[in-house]
Amino acid sequence: MSKTRRIETTVELVRILVAIGIAYGIALVTLFAISDDPVYVIRQFVLGPFSSVRRVGSIINLAIPFTFTGLCFCFVYAVNKFNLSGEGIFMFSGCIVSLTAISLGGAGLPTPVMLMILLAVGAIVGFLVSLIPAWLDVRFKANIVVVSLMLNSILAFLSIWVLKYFMRDPSIGSLGSYMIPESAKLPMIFGKFRVQSGFFVALIAVAFVGVLFYKTIFGYKMRVVGSNPNFAKASGINMNGTIILAQLVGGIFAGMGGTCEILGNYDRYKWVVSTQHGFDGLMVAVLARKNPILVPVAAILLAYIRIGADVVNSKGDIPIEFITVIQGIVILLVAAEEFMGRYKKKLIYKAAQKEIKMDREKEAKEILAENAAEAGKESVE
Repeated sequence: MSKTRRIETTVELVRILVAIGIAYGIALVTLFAISDDPVYVIRQFVLGPFSSVRRVGSIINLAIPFTFTGLCFCFVYAVNKFNLSGEGIFMFSGCIVSLTAISLGGAGLPTPVMLMILLAVGAIVGFLVSLIPAWLDVRFKANIVVVSLMLNSILAFLSIWVLKYFMRDPSIGSLGSYMIPESAKLPMIFGKFRVQSGFFVALIAVAFVGVLFYKTIFGYKMRVVGSNPNFAKASGINMNGTIILAQLVGGIFAGMGGTCEILGNYDRYKWVVSTQHGFDGLMVAVLARKNPILVPVAAILLAYIRIGADVVNSKGDIPIEFITVIQGIVILLVAAEEFMGRYKKKLIYKAAQKEIKMDREKEAKEILAENAAEAGKESVE
């Protein structure tokens, strides 16, 4: 990683932490002002998520879908196209994967084979669905935000229709599918923490996307197309192809996120309303500043805030909607380009000056060495 890239990554991480700190400061002051027992509520809000092994496991489990959808939106942001279909893809992929798992339940497939098939199904669903708004945008100049939002509604109702007419279990009182076969479930790991093993899939996905973004030609093309389209055109980059492919790859990760969520945390498919994990991924990508390496950090932070809100809601007198205020403050600060921007520029400038000074010193030493060598030769002659 170059020195400039390291500085940018470090400053972005500090920006996130400072934004969280400011939001927490405002939240704590507000809690102190409106709560009947502010000290207890604040303690529960800050320390509650770490008060038991189960809650720590819940933070990690909640961060897993945030990570997948955050990676999805990193691709969308990279090419500067606000395709919001990750929300619908997450729900619909969970539906189709559940249907596939139930259909293959009697085939007697080993667990590793079954899981590989289902992950592939989720990825394919994400790939195909994300193609719709991406193609309409490029081919017909459709407003991709409107198209993707409408597509989310279509996918939500389509998922409910598939649930009702193709896999509904009539033996239960609520609307739900037949049981997902044991061979199709992601096993729990880390003992009492009970973290679903989609955790490892998410880590592999982050590593893969990090390499793709910063070590491949395609990653470079994406970033150039998003940041400087005029330069991309002048360089001969296939603009439309890069824009579409980036959204398709992003859709794959949203689909895998829905797959891991349904197979890791549910016994049957019961999503009859939107999970909102797609839009959570949008917040994670904003917090991570489009950097896939920072996505897990942002996902953990958002999950920690959410679990803290649940604890306060269950044990205090503060409604869970209060957490929306905190999220809004964090997003406003992180999305502000100039928030700590001057500090980042100053560090980059100092690093550049230091590097130039070192290069000059190195060049001077080389010249002196050459002069000394030439003087030695002349003295010998």
